[in-house]
Amino acid sequence: MTFDYAYAYEDRDEVHTSRWAIDGVETTADGNLTHGRFWMSAVDTDDTVAVTLYSEPACTTSVATGTADISGIDDAPAKCTLASANSSGLSGEFYFQTYTTDPSAVEVVVSLAMDSDLAIEYANVANLPVYDGTTGMADYLAAATKKTLLLASQMYAEELGGFTAAEHRYRTSATRETPDYRCIANPDQLQEACVHWALMLAFGASHERSQDTMYSSLRDYHNDMRKEAIQSWNLALNSGPDSDDDADRRGAAASVHIERL
Repeated sequence: MTFDYAYAYEDRDEVHTSRWAIDGVETTADGNLTHGRFWMSAVDTDDTVAVTLYSEPACTTSVATGTADISGIDDAPAKCTLASANSSGLSGEFYFQTYTTDPSAVEVVVSLAMDSDLAIEYANVANLPVYDGTTGMADYLAAATKKTLLLASQMYAEELGGFTAAEHRYRTSATRETPDYRCIANPDQLQEACVHWALMLAFGASHERSQDTMYSSLRDYHNDMRKEAIQSWNLALNSGPDSDDDADRRGAAASVHIERL
């Protein structure tokens, strides 16, 4: 499954990226991400930007590379297609919306949780019928990450850009700024909800494969735990992620109910 809700903690005074889609993610302990993240650096040479993604913040081990032609970026976003480096298996794409300064070591959040986080809640994750020996629980973590971020963009709509600012990867508008997930100062605060969401989905799929009622019971348990985790959200939010002068603030965790009149 594609991780299509990755986002970068970039300084948009320098660069603005969007519409990330990452394939080949391995969420196992020896996989190609560190804590669900990679780090991006880029260098512009005569309107050709060379992009390198690294597996750690020191930016020593590359996992993917790509280029983008930004000569027409004032008129349309510039697509960067990523290919695997050092046999990482990672590939994908994203778009540059603006580009003024070469960025370095930009943190890109791909998955809100990893297999090791799931194993804290359920030690036998690797024995589940849906576990993949290469990518681990990546399929379920991709779905859970997407669902968790979309819910956050509903519950914290004003703080992340406004109620009418729906993020949709396949929307082809020239500029896409909201919801601005960079305003989530600490994405680890979403991890517990993502963990239980992924396990709920995985146990549900395992039940369908094996017809074992144990899996359905575990599915229901993690669904309840997912709801509890969401109800306890009190996220640290940064109202201006491009400025270091803005203090973090905390948003209310109450669910948003919309009444049509």
